Amino acid sequence: MRKPLTATAVAVMAAIGLAAPAQATVNSVDRPFSMAYGNSTTSGTIHFTDGYSASLSGAVHAASGSRMVCAWGENGTVTTGNTICSPWANAGGPDRSFSGSLQIELPGGVQRVYIAMYDENGTPRAEQVCSRTSCTRLY
Repeated sequence: MRKPLTATAVAVMAAIGLAAPAQATVNSVDRPFSMAYGNSTTSGTIHFTDGYSASLSGAVHAASGSRMVCAWGENGTVTTGNTICSPWANAGGPDRSFSGSLQIELPGGVQRVYIAMYDENGTPRAEQVCSRTSCTRLY
């Protein structure tokens, strides 16, 4: 009995390592985050995809001065080529929303997302790192 040509080609490609590129993960996860510096806050959700990317959406509230939140992704020593930043939120003003997508084209894709809150002088005041399973405050 003869095998179809395509089945034979697929078997040969798999045997020599020419299979399709591995995707980052097998499932997508939504990870909520929240962080405060004094009474200024940020919160939102990170959507880790089943591919190479993670998308982020949230809002920042300034209780005093001005606050901005920025996020970037990491996989080992490789970071995303872009950073997602909120507009400046000012005390007494409205909360400012932000969103965007981060991508790393490596096996595992975006593994961690760092979120930092800055004051009106651009000084980082709070930072956390989130993975698919948890968020940890760094300072």
